[in-house]
Amino acid sequence: MGALEADLELIEEAMSRFFQAMKRPQAWTRITERAGVQIDRPAAGILHALMLYHGNQGCHLNDLAAQLSIEAPSVTRKTQELEQAGLIRRRRDPQDGRAVDLQLTARGRQVSRKLWDARRAGVHEILASWPASDRQRFVKLFDRFSQDINMYYQTERRNHVSQR
Repeated sequence: MGALEADLELIEEAMSRFFQAMKRPQAWTRITERAGVQIDRPAAGILHALMLYHGNQGCHLNDLAAQLSIEAPSVTRKTQELEQAGLIRRRRDPQDGRAVDLQLTARGRQVSRKLWDARRAGVHEILASWPASDRQRFVKLFDRFSQDINMYYQTERRNHVSQR
């Protein structure tokens, strides 16, 4: 086994531990308790995407579904729940009456911000004991890896779509 293969094994093991930890129900419970909100993970993902990527402009339902890699009917059901809870509003796109535009309400922004702050506080607790040089190196390398993997899968997706 070469050096890269050995590194890949270690990286895959670390990524597996990371994703397992983040998917644990206890992790989500800790975040929502710290935030003081009751919301399920899929709903929070929608709020987060609307806040982070769309701000006050809103987003078409189909674009949000594609961005989250979730089927549109699932996003429709979840956004209906969020609308009933007063966290988002749905309106017809003025340019395309068939399209639904989603926007966060002030309450939706507040819930999303509380969840964001709770996640951030947890990461802060974890990284607080790391030396500054380790944190800086981690940020730089994690950002590079995230950008590279995002580009790789976007390219793969474009290649896959163009081969159809």
